Amino acid sequence: MLARTPILAKSVLLSAGVVLLCLLWRPLPATAATPLHLKMGLHNFPPDFVVSPDGQSCGGPGFELTRQIFAQHQIEIEAVCVTPARMYLLLDTGELDFSINIKSTKALSALQNAQHQFIAPPYSQLQLVMYSHKASSAAPRDNSVALIRGFDYQGQRASLLQRGFVLVDLPDSISASELFLHQRSQHLLTYDGPFRAYALAKDAALLAQFERRALSSIDTFYVLSARSAHKTQMQQAIETYAARHQCRYIKGCQP
Repeated sequence: MLARTPILAKSVLLSAGVVLLCLLWRPLPATAATPLHLKMGLHNFPPDFVVSPDGQSCGGPGFELTRQIFAQHQIEIEAVCVTPARMYLLLDTGELDFSINIKSTKALSALQNAQHQFIAPPYSQLQLVMYSHKASSAAPRDNSVALIRGFDYQGQRASLLQRGFVLVDLPDSISASELFLHQRSQHLLTYDGPFRAYALAKDAALLAQFERRALSSIDTFYVLSARSAHKTQMQQAIETYAARHQCRYIKGCQP
């Protein structure tokens, strides 16, 4: 009996050691994955995207919808307030990860060895129109057209120049609209939804003062920078949302 005591003691000590190790070793608590942080370029395009008068803050319903879509994939979105011309530059350099735009903008197709990626389905559909002051107004009769710098408007910019119109380039849609509304240009080349929203917010009777000519319709898309390292994650977030809710257009396709 005494001869077996050391063996028993060793067994007891070994068992105690195993229990102690089990007590000391505990798996570390799971930590939440760090959200991916991306930058979205926004310029004045009401009512979906709105930039403050000082240009320091921006957002709008379109940005909030985008933030919801990306949040489902642990992606945080920062709004970067820019003019359209600067937005194209920052998409080219990768300082912006994505924005929303039409496919035909020439400034977005100038990269070498890389292409910006447009994701289907479209975000929205726009109507390109020409607004003109009536002959009875005090606006100039000089064929001047207010429009956004950097926009080629599906070839309409070149067409207007060939036909002798005088183009007045402004930084964004609000600047172009204001020039026209203050009767400092005869015409306004614009996308109808943003201009109507802006004009009606000022005066519900304002649109009746102008003549309107529809030119064409065109879709807008989320456009991913060719320089962004996160194109796959962005594409997955957009396409997953569209498939889940059977979206023909992202705008207005909410659960």
